[in-house]
Amino acid sequence: MRALLPFLLIACKPSATINSTMPVANLQSYQTVGVRVHTNAFASQGQALMLEKNVMDNLRLKCGFSSVDRAGSTPADVVLDLNITSVSRGGGGMISSQAVVDTLVVLTDGKAGELLGTVKIQGKSSGMIINNNVPETQALEVVAQTIGDLLAKSGCSGARVAKAEPPPVVTPPPLAGTNPPPAIDESKRPQAEGFNDQGKEKLYTADLAGALALFQQAVDLIPDAKYQYNVCLTLGAQEQWDPAIQACERARVMGPSAALNAKIDTRIGLLQKRQ
Repeated sequence: MRALLPFLLIACKPSATINSTMPVANLQSYQTVGVRVHTNAFASQGQALMLEKNVMDNLRLKCGFSSVDRAGSTPADVVLDLNITSVSRGGGGMISSQAVVDTLVVLTDGKAGELLGTVKIQGKSSGMIINNNVPETQALEVVAQTIGDLLAKSGCSGARVAKAEPPPVVTPPPLAGTNPPPAIDESKRPQAEGFNDQGKEKLYTADLAGALALFQQAVDLIPDAKYQYNVCLTLGAQEQWDPAIQACERARVMGPSAALNAKIDTRIGLLQKRQ
């Protein structure tokens, strides 16, 4: 029995794993947050609503936002899209009742509509049912706690600060003997924006393959750094670390704004930690 004790203690402890322990974005300058949970075939509406409530409770407890509410009720500075991508029972034998919940988190600047970051979180319940506690409920609770902890590391805790503009990006002149990049055909911009917007909607609902295809179509029409950055984010969400880094490096030479260049550099650093 003593030999089983360490095993039982581990099995009884809920846990979570994430694909990055580093900040997903710099949230210090954001005042309000809107939370949006998407339902799908993997999760019931009740589980989605439970995750939404638990996440909002954790953000109110751990963050310094002046307002935490459902997205859409009032305009928010940052929008948090949550998608339960898998719910299952894992383990075997004594831990056959362990619930496993996989969640994709997408952060978006609510005012600019630009993607900030993505992260995958897997929550696991304890391996034993205690007091008739539903394992899936426990797994959802640990996912929500982990989201709160991750956003706290990303600057959501403490006093809010004014948004500072990064220094301007200096684009070096083309090397001697090389041709300048072709001029962008702005007549294709509306179509590219349409692909980009559709790609974001796919990403919010965890359709990563669909999102990637649409972002790439936007880049093919208009080689814009913001579209290429979304390609980088989506490849990262697919855990394709090397292609994601390469995509972000391509975005960096597309003449991004100062703010986007800072996001690209941050994302490359996060991706390099995952290699």
